[in-house]
Amino acid sequence: SNWWWSDYGSALRDRFAIAVLLTESGLLPDRVNPLIATLPGTELKPEALSTQEQAWAVAAAAVAGRGLQPASIEAGGVALKPAPMVSLRLTEPVTVRNTGTAAIWQTVSARGVTVQPPPAEANGIEVQRRFFNNAGNVLDPVRLKQNDTFIMVLDVRSTDDQEHSLAVVQGLPAGWEIAGRFGDGEIPGLSWFGKLDKLDAQPAADDRFAAVGQVSRYTPSLRTAVRLRAVSVGDFEFPGTDVADMYRPGIFARLASGRIAVAAP
Repeated sequence: SNWWWSDYGSALRDRFAIAVLLTESGLLPDRVNPLIATLPGTELKPEALSTQEQAWAVAAAAVAGRGLQPASIEAGGVALKPAPMVSLRLTEPVTVRNTGTAAIWQTVSARGVTVQPPPAEANGIEVQRRFFNNAGNVLDPVRLKQNDTFIMVLDVRSTDDQEHSLAVVQGLPAGWEIAGRFGDGEIPGLSWFGKLDKLDAQPAADDRFAAVGQVSRYTPSLRTAVRLRAVSVGDFEFPGTDVADMYRPGIFARLASGRIAVAAP
């Protein structure tokens, strides 16, 4: 049950799917309620759910919610309008009471923007970010001059000997822009940083550098690069690099954010 398969399956995904299939088919009706009662399970971590797990979780919630009686709920001493699902925005402490006869499920969600950027962290993947000038000399990106062009090289390595479809994303400071993208292999005139690996895609975003590529037990590393230009004078936030398995986001690496400056020429 702890294995991951190349069809993006998992034990959690399968439990959601079985609940849906048994309910839809009408087979083994005595198994449905005990199975649904075990969902979502202790291993569910919202930030680590794959797209398959998310989709089947929604499908399971839909079939589990069919035919439910309207919930009768009192919040802060005030009766809410009965409905199969009741949503209440919490702006202060409140006492919620079930005034009906059937059990109800409670879900609490929080939204917001973090006060501090997320710290560097990694699980199963390592990422290294380096900067060079066009001659191949190591460059400090903290201090650049307007119109400087330079190369950013990203080296990603898997540490768990498994196959991963990786999304590599490096947000750009407001003072930088992409000046050129590279293909795979050795780049003419830039052989000093070695060969670049073949990518599945390089989305043409202008506020970030993004790439999609594969690693495996036999090819555990992925190297990519991009040419950048400093265009605006000022002091800017420099986002950290994010690398994640597109189907198992719990496998990831993240570099901490920082600051960069672009000086007048």
